[in-house]
Formats: sequence, C-alpha cells, structure tokens
Amino acid sequence: MMRRFAYLSIITVALLMQTAQAEENLKDPTQAPASLNGNAANVQEPTGPVLQSVMLGAQYRAAIINGQKVLLGKKYEEATLIKLNEHEAVLRNKDGTTQTLVLGYGIEKKVLYPLTPHTSNKKKRSTKIE
Repeated sequence: MMRRFAYLSIITVALLMQTAQAEENLKDPTQAPASLNGNAANVQEPTGPVLQSVMLGAQYRAAIINGQKVLLGKKYEEATLIKLNEHEAVLRNKDGTTQTLVLGYGIEKKVLYPLTPHTSNKKKRSTKIE
C-alpha cells in the first residue's frame, strides 16, 4: 500500500512540474503584438507627424496628430493646423511652408437613401382552380 502511494505521489509531482513548465511557454493572448511593444526588429517608425483621425462637426473641427488632439487654427508643436477635411490635414510651419498629412487608409463615404416602395411588374397568379 505504501509503495502504491509513493508511486502515485511521484507521478503526481512529475505531472505538476510538466504543467508548470508548459505554462511558461504559453503566450498571453491579451498581450499586445511585438510591433507595438517595440520588440519587433524591423518596425519602421514614422519620421514626422502622422494624421491618425479627423473629427468634423458643425462647429467642431479637429485632427488627431501623433495622438494629440489639434483644433483647426491651433498649433501642433511649431506648426498651425490651417486646413482640415475627411482625408487630410494641412499644417503651416513657422517658415511658411505647408505640410499635408493624409490618413493612412481610405475612407469612403456612402450616401444612403431611404428605401421607397415601388410598384411590382410581376403578373399576379390566378388562384382559380379549373
């Protein structure tokens, strides 16, 4: 009986050690990709400002440039945001030169019209049985 208990104990400890070792090799699914952590070898960093988002409203126009919200007419670092539309933002530098920032992906705007009932051209079937 004592031998059986010793064998079971040894097997249990061995299985627990394997499980602990296997857990060390598992990747955390909630962890950000290596390119976001700075662990990627060939990740290119943008050299200048990057337009990330555009917010256009009736009385509110702003752009997100390198994570910073910039209102139309306000400054981003040394440049002023002078023009803004759905696809691009234009910055004027101190020396008078302009820099156009374009969104990195295309935004397509679709105008949706309400469905209108239309008359059907199908012939009605006769329900009369002959």
